[in-house]
Amino acid sequence: MNQRFTKFASPLISLVLLFSVAAFAPPARAADSFVYTDFAANDFGLWSQSSIYGQDQKGSKKLEDWKQLWCSGWDDPSCSVYDNLFADLILSPCVNEADRACLDGIEAKNASGALEKLTLYGEATSQKIARYQFKSGTNLVDVPAGGGLSIWKSSEKNADGTDRLYAAHILLRYIATSSRQSGEAADKIVLSDFKGQIYPVRLKSGAACTEFAIGTQCVDSANFDGSEKLAVTLRMNKDLTGWIFGRMQNSEFAVTSLDASYNKIRIGGDVTFVPELSAKVAKSEISKDAKLEKYLRDFFTVGRVGVSVPNPGSGSFNDGGVGGNTSTTYAGFLEAQTTTRLFSVNFEKFALFSAFEDHFKPYSPAASNNGRNILRQTNSIFWNFGANTYLGTNKCSADKTKLHGMVVTNAPIFENGPPEFKDGSLNYRVAGIHKNGDGSVFKGRYTYIVQSDTARCYYGFSKAPIEARVEVVSASNSSQVATVLVSEKDGFIKLQADNFTFSTPTIKVKFTQDSAQPTATTPKAASKKSSTLTCIKGKTSKKITGVNPKCPAGYKKK
Repeated sequence: MNQRFTKFASPLISLVLLFSVAAFAPPARAADSFVYTDFAANDFGLWSQSSIYGQDQKGSKKLEDWKQLWCSGWDDPSCSVYDNLFADLILSPCVNEADRACLDGIEAKNASGALEKLTLYGEATSQKIARYQFKSGTNLVDVPAGGGLSIWKSSEKNADGTDRLYAAHILLRYIATSSRQSGEAADKIVLSDFKGQIYPVRLKSGAACTEFAIGTQCVDSANFDGSEKLAVTLRMNKDLTGWIFGRMQNSEFAVTSLDASYNKIRIGGDVTFVPELSAKVAKSEISKDAKLEKYLRDFFTVGRVGVSVPNPGSGSFNDGGVGGNTSTTYAGFLEAQTTTRLFSVNFEKFALFSAFEDHFKPYSPAASNNGRNILRQTNSIFWNFGANTYLGTNKCSADKTKLHGMVVTNAPIFENGPPEFKDGSLNYRVAGIHKNGDGSVFKGRYTYIVQSDTARCYYGFSKAPIEARVEVVSASNSSQVATVLVSEKDGFIKLQADNFTFSTPTIKVKFTQDSAQPTATTPKAASKKSSTLTCIKGKTSKKITGVNPKCPAGYKKK
């Protein structure tokens, strides 16, 4: 992932995710000696309940010395001593117009092709986190309550006559840092980012639910058929700024102010197919792929690139703990007779993809549920989104006063955030395999919606109309032919590129404006004031008005 952005899963959160996934790892077998990685488009993940968790590092830099914390609420005494706390709070549905930090509504396309507002069916029976005022430095921060996943009902039925239902998982993440960890005078908390997904579900009776429950009913995931269009409206704190990214197509995005502290955000679009990728290579075969061998040798010798503590082998996991939970040398990695997993959430994804590129195949991840995290098994059709904080230096993208825009794509690997402004164009990298599992060519789709003011800021343009050109450049630096749409409406510019191919193309957008138009920085000519002069000739008097009036010949100034 481009290091200009915070990863949605921070290094500490990655540790939690790693342990969560590891709980489902199959036992090692003597002849099972592989290296494995995957890119699951479902890596946005689902929390089955609102949670507060973190670490008490106990003054040690060694992960094995840390104490993992799970908190029932902000006042839980078992979490009173911490270095970092992460609050993943699921937004509950809004009940009245005064509610804030809540899910305002869900819409779904009906049989006539229009978006229909869905009716709230219910909220999951799960752990709730009470609203809390956190003393952050010298300020009090209102942290919203955490609820459960909600279910929404359409007026239309499924083909088999059952209710058409959708689950909504909209999650805010707050990060609290203790003063002992930060070295500052007081503890602090920030709204880090958020993520969400909508997906179809079915209800059934049962005491043991595989995903989650509403009252006495179990909720199970279902698949999209690929024709759906959805929209979600949220009431969100204005502290959430930056960029939204996600999995959908033909997207819509709007932000309106509710009051001094909250925005109403609407995100809409069609569902999209995203080929999920996995690669499994026998350790005895690694030496036959020079690119993969170098990547793995560097990783197990030096460690991960772009992290504060590289730690050779950190971020990998050996099934069954064979050879240790993590191999720390390249020789030890090869000798461990087990599958060594490299979880992509812990790595710079473009480098990881490049290393395993020749070995990837489409797959569908198995479903899992460890009581806190749910992974759905799907047909790889999704509708989800997320946002995280921009850490770059570009003043236009780093403006913390607003949400700048949205970037969505069906590419398996993409940059989490806005395009990079470089050499006069906005560049955005994606990656994926060239062909689908059935042998057909996979066609990429990309939508970029940006506030008009932000786009103009990059170039110093005026409010006059601007034009955009979209170009898709392949890894070999050759241009591709793609279908391109550009429009501007309600303060947002929308650019869409469809039908490009992979493996690692860069989408380049360049804005232009008629040079005859004044730019935003062009100073206006100083306006000159008129004055009136009285001129006399004998008993005759005349008044002369102008910017620089002068008396006619034979007259003199009175």
